[in-house]
Amino acid sequence: MADGLRPRDHVRAALIAVTLIVYGVAASPLPKSVKRSHFEQPIAVEELDRWVGILGGAGVTVTRAELADRAYVVGRALADVRSALLGPFKGWFRVSGTGQGWGLFTYPDSYPHQLVIEVRPSEGEWRPVYAALDPDAPWRRDQLAYRRVRGVYDGNTRKPGASYDNFVQRIGRLALTDFPDAAEARVGFVSTHSTMPGRRRDPERLPKLQRTVAR
Repeated sequence: MADGLRPRDHVRAALIAVTLIVYGVAASPLPKSVKRSHFEQPIAVEELDRWVGILGGAGVTVTRAELADRAYVVGRALADVRSALLGPFKGWFRVSGTGQGWGLFTYPDSYPHQLVIEVRPSEGEWRPVYAALDPDAPWRRDQLAYRRVRGVYDGNTRKPGASYDNFVQRIGRLALTDFPDAAEARVGFVSTHSTMPGRRRDPERLPKLQRTVAR
């Protein structure tokens, strides 16, 4: 051919281009679905109030409810676009196991969760042996690094799946083995609140999805 490429090279290039476009759309910060209840979550309320203030400073008067209504309409339209673009490839995602169920970086998480593992002797207090990103609690840090275990739990859900229960049992048993003086091990999360710059720090730490494994 004039460009020195064989037909299969053009086919390969076309397949690569389609793959990049499809998975780029799947991973883009387009919402998969939008519900009215999404705008009642704490992080959404914070963002809405922040933008009400920003727009008000620019001379645009709008209430939180009005802004939520407009965001809902736009969000639904974007979700429909995402669904239309990825709809023809759902079968391929299912067969290949390469689907991307949510857009990356769709919103900042101002309520992050920290994986915490604790042990306690038969008579004594709980003490942390592992806490994500905490140098003072480094037990099995290499094994428990976020990206290694992220697929088996979701600290943002209230109803974890069977994978989480299996994870708790496995990690709990390992902790009891590594700390022979412990009678119990506890696995769970601590949820914190990251406030905006200039706002007062929120010291509240809420335990979530805690499970106890006894010896």
